Amino acid sequence: MIGCAACQTGVSRAAQEGTIDALPTSWRKSSARGLQSRERMLDAAVRLLWRDGYNGVSVNDICAAAGAQKGSFYHAFPSKDALVVEAIHGIWSANRAEIQEIYAGGLPLRDRFRKHLEWFGQSQRRLKDSYGFVPGTFNMALNIGAPASVLEINRQASEEHGAMLLKAIADLLGAVGGGEDAVHWLTDVTRRLIAGANIEARIDNSLEPFESLPETVLAILGLGSPPAARRGEALRATDG
Repeated sequence: MIGCAACQTGVSRAAQEGTIDALPTSWRKSSARGLQSRERMLDAAVRLLWRDGYNGVSVNDICAAAGAQKGSFYHAFPSKDALVVEAIHGIWSANRAEIQEIYAGGLPLRDRFRKHLEWFGQSQRRLKDSYGFVPGTFNMALNIGAPASVLEINRQASEEHGAMLLKAIADLLGAVGGGEDAVHWLTDVTRRLIAGANIEARIDNSLEPFESLPETVLAILGLGSPPAARRGEALRATDG
């Protein structure tokens, strides 16, 4: 579940305000001459990968989009895969920092968890503002064609995010009971709902799938009521 735009510690003010795609600031070395070649290639690669997928992007494509020579690419990165691995680390580092900031706040845990759920749609909105389309998660750009070594790095990042969701749900439901198996099952359901929202949002190029995500997840956890629109749809389906 990596790949949502996020800001990390030290990210630029513009990124915090959602006015640019919030890629890690280590990629954005400002100078009078603009971004350095390496950072431009990382930035261009992420944009192209999100749009065209792993198999649809070549080193030549990245260089052309970044305005860099092919020799410069191989001076900065041993291979396309090495660039993608660095991109995964950078994106997840940024996402992790923003999520940690949510949970570091002083709000009740339920409200912080809700903000975590809202973050998925908000980050996709920032990416849409930057790229012109809803990209979904970075996983979706890699899962077809990427080598096993790259997918493993991506899986590790996704599992770390999943562990953050698991902890929050376990803490929320600690007083409710039901056992560890129930918490793991509910976390798995939550992750599938988030993944489904990202897939639907990418296919339809719409942020609408994220609108009811927080209420839906909280209702499944027994911490809220189902979204009104979905209740109405269910009733109409039953009447039909």
